[in-house]
Amino acid sequence: MIILERWLVVLMSGLVLAGCAATPHAAADSSSAALDEFLRERMDEVRIPGAAYAVLDRAGVRHAGTFGTDGSGERVTSATPFLWGSVAKPVTARLVLDMASADELQLDAPVTTYLPSLRMADAGSDRSAARITLRQLLTHTSGLPTSTHHTDRGDANRRPGDVVPELAEEALITEPGTAHHYSSTNYLLLAAVVEAVTGRPFTDVLTERVLDPLGMRTTITTPASSPPPGHRYFFGHPFPFTTPFDPAGVAYGYLGGALGDLAAFARASLTDSPQVDDAVPTGSGRTYGLGWRQWTVEGTDIPMVWHGGATPGYFAQIILLPEHAIVLTANAYGTFTEPALLDLGFQLAARTLNHETSTTPADYTYPAILAALMALAALGITALVRSIRLLIHPITAPHRRVLVNLLTWLFALGTILIGFGIALPRSLGIELTQLTLWAPDVAGLVFTILAVATVLLLLRSALCIRALTSNRTDGPTDAERCDQPPSARDARHRD
Repeated sequence: MIILERWLVVLMSGLVLAGCAATPHAAADSSSAALDEFLRERMDEVRIPGAAYAVLDRAGVRHAGTFGTDGSGERVTSATPFLWGSVAKPVTARLVLDMASADELQLDAPVTTYLPSLRMADAGSDRSAARITLRQLLTHTSGLPTSTHHTDRGDANRRPGDVVPELAEEALITEPGTAHHYSSTNYLLLAAVVEAVTGRPFTDVLTERVLDPLGMRTTITTPASSPPPGHRYFFGHPFPFTTPFDPAGVAYGYLGGALGDLAAFARASLTDSPQVDDAVPTGSGRTYGLGWRQWTVEGTDIPMVWHGGATPGYFAQIILLPEHAIVLTANAYGTFTEPALLDLGFQLAARTLNHETSTTPADYTYPAILAALMALAALGITALVRSIRLLIHPITAPHRRVLVNLLTWLFALGTILIGFGIALPRSLGIELTQLTLWAPDVAGLVFTILAVATVLLLLRSALCIRALTSNRTDGPTDAERCDQPPSARDARHRD
């Protein structure tokens, strides 16, 4: 947040927390002290530089705690702003439901009622845009694929409605209303609907109808009010990172604010009871309603309505229990640390119920992926060095062997290029360049592998083409061979 706004943030956040009857940190009881200690321990384990959380009920905040430093090295306070990621979705859902209550829009009306130019690649089939309703956007049952192709962009003048022509090239993966596929594009379209109905910017409508009435007056809705740098993980260690702000993405993830803002929304959500009646199943005993997930606290039958969210460098979580709520913000996020971050909020929720659950066991997927990618990169570099040596000191081989070698290299390197350049990003639902936002270490290794494979493919092709165009056609001696991928058979023919 810019310097001129800091004093306003401090003042307003103090008023919000005071209005919620916040308990001073020094007066926290023993259970609050235990929560603080638990959070400190987990922050050290997950390597979270800074965090803030609050426990509140319908009367106000019972306890609030702030820890660590922000990405600028300043101490985290109750006025420190965080981005909330997909915690913005229940906020957007609240606005859409309020507009539906005022008969400004109909939840079961087709989206094309409000966005008539919306088309999908398979228009005319059972998976056409004309069959998508607002309710399906809210519950992620529209059939839109889980991807980031249309989100997390930093274009300064981007608006929610800009996604409409882009979707003409997108195909639905299921018939609308038949299955839950979480996709932020659903909420990007909801923002476009709000703008089409009101004729005003989504952020203005959201501020006027939701944020201001709830006392959320220091929220982040524009790039000008963006927070200090967050942190991304690089080989398990957090490094400061300034999150590119998507001005069209406030509805699905680029909303934020200080601890008091999120606490104010949680308090209002406790009072008004989130819409979970129309929830769709997402797993065993788990559902997704109109902007909210509904689970149970692990090891109990206590209902837990919640949502988590992340932007590159930031994480947030809001958890509603029958009588109280927990909000959590952290200034670090990584794709492979998400389970540990989510577990942190779940553990806090369980502990407020005097019910301790086992923490998520260590997951070695992240280091295993890094190790495998580093090994592949090392093998590629080794092969690259050997190829350069052969370019300087060529050897000959019969044309048949040269052709076999060429086909072998084409297959191996082509598989790597297609697998990492096309198949991997498609399976993850991201653009390859966007991988740098969420997992920069993995992205760096993937790009290294792709670069090495490309150069290696060119070198190997040049070596084999040169061998094929040579004048020699008689059989080779034991010392005359075209180098190829190592094998037990080739080893017998080497000098």
